[in-house]
Amino acid sequence: MSQSKCIFCNPHSDCIFMTEQLCFARWDGHPVSKGHALIIPTRHFSSYFEATPEERLALWNLVESVKNLIMEKYESDGFNLGINIGSAAGQSVLHLHIHLIPRYQGDMPDPKGGVRGVIPERQKY
Repeated sequence: MSQSKCIFCNPHSDCIFMTEQLCFARWDGHPVSKGHALIIPTRHFSSYFEATPEERLALWNLVESVKNLIMEKYESDGFNLGINIGSAAGQSVLHLHIHLIPRYQGDMPDPKGGVRGVIPERQKY
């Protein structure tokens, strides 16, 4: 995907709710739960492993700030963090983004295994 057609390179300003020098946060357009947010670098690249040390620091600082906002606004009981890297991992927008997904007691019968659920038969152990 070219940078000019990337939805994260050309975001609508009304969907951005927090910024850092090298990144920004927006609410997910197809949220998994109430308060599901995306933390996105402003520079266009697809993989976390391509981020500079400064970008990584900015991303994780913003994750912390967004987490605090979600806790104030939605009072979640937990979180899942996710980064999809490559099509085999489910990445559909080829611009790095970190999913910060609030979790709530009872939002699923047995959340044990958490992110292992990306391969359902491997979630329970």
